[in-house]
Amino acid sequence: MRASIIIVAYNHREFLADCFASLDASGLDPASARVLFVDNASSDGSAELVESLLAGGTTKGGIPCIVLRSGENLGFAGGNNLALGRALIDGDDFAYFLNPDTRVEPGFLAEALAVAAADSRIALVQSLVLREGGDGIVNTFGNAFHFLGFGYAAGDGLPLDSPEAKERLAGVADIAVASGAACLARLDALRELGAFEEELFLYHEDAELSLRAHLAGWRVVLAPRSRVHHRYHFSRNPRKLYFLERNRWLVLAWYLRGGTLALIAPPLLATQLGLVALAWKQGWLAPMRDAWAYLLAPGRLRAIRDTRARVQRLRRVPDRELADAFTDEIRFPAVDSWLVRSVANPVLGRYWRAAKRLILW
Repeated sequence: MRASIIIVAYNHREFLADCFASLDASGLDPASARVLFVDNASSDGSAELVESLLAGGTTKGGIPCIVLRSGENLGFAGGNNLALGRALIDGDDFAYFLNPDTRVEPGFLAEALAVAAADSRIALVQSLVLREGGDGIVNTFGNAFHFLGFGYAAGDGLPLDSPEAKERLAGVADIAVASGAACLARLDALRELGAFEEELFLYHEDAELSLRAHLAGWRVVLAPRSRVHHRYHFSRNPRKLYFLERNRWLVLAWYLRGGTLALIAPPLLATQLGLVALAWKQGWLAPMRDAWAYLLAPGRLRAIRDTRARVQRLRRVPDRELADAFTDEIRFPAVDSWLVRSVANPVLGRYWRAAKRLILW
């Protein structure tokens, strides 16, 4: 099985030497694995650094590496798609998406490939992602997708020896979303499903691709013995908040049937009013306004309908089955508060459990 490891960088120079050193030490077979490095028009010399690490087109460990310069910032989605096009043309069997700010453990690729080989209906395999320098602290054991469109790194902050982590990591398990930080994709599946949705540009791309796989009847799983360490830092900034707000609405509009959207409309509206109040209080109303300006721009509804129609042609499962992948609670340390724990999660949880019974198709 031939696999391309795709690394997309945008001003990630400070992390790249460590990332490539870990790949060299991971036991990759140069005959069946290579690196496709995409530079998204970095201004910090990321591409030049990677080229300096190569000799005769290979890394110091002998792994073939091709540097692709995008010429512009294509975002996570577009950058990965640039390399995916090369992998598909070259007849690769798998692509492994790897963040540049990561360090892989030996055997990470072999373990993920072994899981994929066990079931031909597995489209995406996420490695267990740990916090770099966290002394056995989980970053994500499969991302969660809330029924209102929010996504987060499930398990973030849990020690590996905690009861919950031990239970979740006991074996290969189906998950809602495979994190794009460290994820293997079967290219036969992507030939059917398509690549990342480039309109999203940044954030929610991995959630959208995972939901597309679920919708079409493919599996998305975690390989707990494939391990990657991530220099993860949760941040809030206007650009990020803009994409998070915009993209969650796009994904819900593309994927859920009209009846399901009607069922979740009351909590969607109530939550949105709460978010507007919070945005006003915390000073990030501008990115929320910009997100809605994008969604309500002339011609956008037609574009949403077109993407929705394309996605829905892949449908093999009803919404009631797709809904099983959604969570009704937010358990993420970066947004933990009394209001989330004691009000939002219990109320939304009760609503979703009742609403799910009404989803018929």
